[in-house]
Amino acid sequence: MLTAISYKIYEMRKYLVLSLLISIIAIPIADSFVIERDRNRNEMYGEAFWIYGFGIYNMTDSQLANALPPEWGFNDGLHTLPDYLGNITYEYPVFGLIFFAIAVWLYPGVGGLQHWWLNFLLILVFNLNLVLVAILLRDKIYKVPWARLLFGGYFVYGLIMSAGGGKNEPIADCLMLMALVLRKEGQMGKAMFTLGLAVQAKIYPAVIFPILFLEAPISAVWFLVSTLLTVIPFAFLGANFGSLISHFLNTASYSSYIVNPMYPGLFFATPNLGTDPLTYYMWPPALVPLFIYITFMAYTIPLYLPSRQQFQGKTIVQKLLVLKPLYVYLLPAILFLYRWVMPWYLFWLGITIFLFDDDNQAIGYLKQLTVVGMVYTYGLLCNGPYFLGGPLPDFMGNFTSGWYTLLGLSLMVGLTALSYFAWKWTFERREQKARFIREAEARGELVI
Repeated sequence: MLTAISYKIYEMRKYLVLSLLISIIAIPIADSFVIERDRNRNEMYGEAFWIYGFGIYNMTDSQLANALPPEWGFNDGLHTLPDYLGNITYEYPVFGLIFFAIAVWLYPGVGGLQHWWLNFLLILVFNLNLVLVAILLRDKIYKVPWARLLFGGYFVYGLIMSAGGGKNEPIADCLMLMALVLRKEGQMGKAMFTLGLAVQAKIYPAVIFPILFLEAPISAVWFLVSTLLTVIPFAFLGANFGSLISHFLNTASYSSYIVNPMYPGLFFATPNLGTDPLTYYMWPPALVPLFIYITFMAYTIPLYLPSRQQFQGKTIVQKLLVLKPLYVYLLPAILFLYRWVMPWYLFWLGITIFLFDDDNQAIGYLKQLTVVGMVYTYGLLCNGPYFLGGPLPDFMGNFTSGWYTLLGLSLMVGLTALSYFAWKWTFERREQKARFIREAEARGELVI
């Protein structure tokens, strides 16, 4: 894997330099108009780790901000979650915490440029992710339009998550992509170990565990070994993962707010925000996003259904592997089940596209992710009264510059589009040149 990464970095060196320049420019632009709460919280909890150890998993944001030295400035309201999430303790798994703890140890100095340092580390990880995506796409990145679309889409997503948001996603994606590269190389033990670390940065990489387990059941031992990084703090060092479990189990104790406009539960129980105790009302339009999605799936799912002949003469494990495309195609349906789904969660499952062996199935999967994104947006309209009554104003409160935010966003989008079209033009030019050479050779001409 290291050899492949080194070769691909050299091959993509010009594009990576351009990507790094754009990412570095985007850091202060984004920081000027976005309150990056996830980054700020990780900075605070990273510093606190060296004081309280894993005991910080038992402290809410406000408790920790008040416990730390006042001169550090963590009680300014920008390093803690909103009031409606005030009962939440630190919910990120252990590997994510350790990453930020080491980062703030390497660059001490709260209140200075430490928060930009965290963004910088994340853009390095994000650019490594671009290399890993290119490795997994192989020659398709030069020849197949959907592969270039995927690469471009990940570039935009990764830039927002790292330079614009300072979130954990680039770390989880990096480890998840490494696991998939190791899987391609047949190193299943290392793939499982790396996947275990990915799950301890964010939970969502766990969706590829069933596939890796079916392909190499014994290698699951290495997945369990890597999870000791979480088990030991929980069992012996006083860590409490109650908030993480509450989030994962989709309980109302995590938040009384529902921020997923696709959540069918809004039909029977849309929260009547502002009432104490909280009351609920029925809202039938909440089922419209689910109806659109089910209709789309009914028309497209036959491509992923195996034939009866594909099951003949196979063991149970082999039969389950035949269902792999269907399993991956159904994964985005998970997003309808959770009360708390932010817009960028839609791309969490984008990386699972590398589990498809058929290009047509991969294209169909990209279309489904696009449809889910449209359904998510349409769900905001269907549940407009509720979202305008609380969740949307709270979300927009993270943008500090009002309408001037659009100028910063336009600049970031412009830089991103410029780099993407420059990259796309060079790839298409290379593809055209290769096609001319093949056609000349087919005519018997000598190409020098």
